[in-house]
Amino acid sequence: MPFGQWAGGERLPDGSIQMPWYELSPEAEQFLDDVRGAGWVTPFDWPAWLSSPDGERLVRDPQAVADASPDDLGRLLTALVRQERFGDGTLAAANDSGLLAAIARRAEILAATLEHDDPAEPTSSSSTGQS
Repeated sequence: MPFGQWAGGERLPDGSIQMPWYELSPEAEQFLDDVRGAGWVTPFDWPAWLSSPDGERLVRDPQAVADASPDDLGRLLTALVRQERFGDGTLAAANDSGLLAAIARRAEILAATLEHDDPAEPTSSSSTGQS
């Protein structure tokens, strides 16, 4: 999807140069609204986590994202969304690299797994009266 484009950077009439910014597309804005609305962005020490081996692995290794837990996906999405506030274009780079698509694929797999779990069915740890 088109994630957005760089805007600004023009020379203004007083001679100053306007600071450029990344302008998100309507689709990217909707993505952010959905991620926030679903509770994926949570408060935690995301800068420390992002520089940890786990954080670095998830950012750099598509297979790590394919095996990520829901908590890891939440941490990764939180870090990306928060990073965007400090560095315009972070989410666009994650989109361009395929990282956001990898996150979406893993979330879809995890959601399908949850849909197939029937809480009405007894599990092996439930009490059946037999030993």
